[in-house]
Amino acid sequence: MTGKNSANTGSDIVPVQSIAAETRPRGLIEAISNIEYYHAQEKRGAILSAGFFTLKQKIEYFEVGFRGAFVSGLITAMITPLAIAVVERLIPVFGSSSPSTFDKLFVFMLAFGFWLCYASFIARAASLYIGPYTRSMIRNFVGGVVTGAVGKMIIAFIFLHFLGLVLLTETNSIRLLLMFGRHIRTETFIAAYGWIKEFRPVLITASYLIVLTTFVFIALPLITMIFVSNRNKRLERIKAIVENR
Repeated sequence: MTGKNSANTGSDIVPVQSIAAETRPRGLIEAISNIEYYHAQEKRGAILSAGFFTLKQKIEYFEVGFRGAFVSGLITAMITPLAIAVVERLIPVFGSSSPSTFDKLFVFMLAFGFWLCYASFIARAASLYIGPYTRSMIRNFVGGVVTGAVGKMIIAFIFLHFLGLVLLTETNSIRLLLMFGRHIRTETFIAAYGWIKEFRPVLITASYLIVLTTFVFIALPLITMIFVSNRNKRLERIKAIVENR
């Protein structure tokens, strides 16, 4: 019986060597997979101190979160003005300058679909906010995601405002078009100038939409972490009350 109990107890212990030898996560899926693994271990009763999660690992998980959110966010930020321009009928889509409701929804899904899916993956990791070791992993990973998303938001906001308010002013637009004046007809020149003039407000609108979607993106994992943390505290209080009876 003693040997059997020892075997059962030992199955819930993660060797320190396996934690120290953990490979660096190369991307989002691998980072979340590692979080899921240690979450399962701690949920089974394994005792893992947050101190086992070393500074090197904290930086690595922060980097993975930052890189993923920053790069994917910049791609979304580049597509956002184009999506709004399609809705405003400034850019044709599927060969038509009068997009249907389906066309508009499809374009917005292209612009924000990946961003929303990415947010759902992060929220999935945040929902495993149980156990000191797993919590440390998630805090650093989500911290990198939030930092990358905010950094992307600031860069995109400044860049789009620079384009709309400084680079593409009426004077600068005319100067830019005059550089190609010898190669384009007058009608094309006037049409291009009119298009740039109508496109400028789109850039400003896109910058504020990026800010809004970034806050939504950040809120999903943070709200999930807060909800799970409060739920765990509530369950622990209930468990303590039951045990004291």
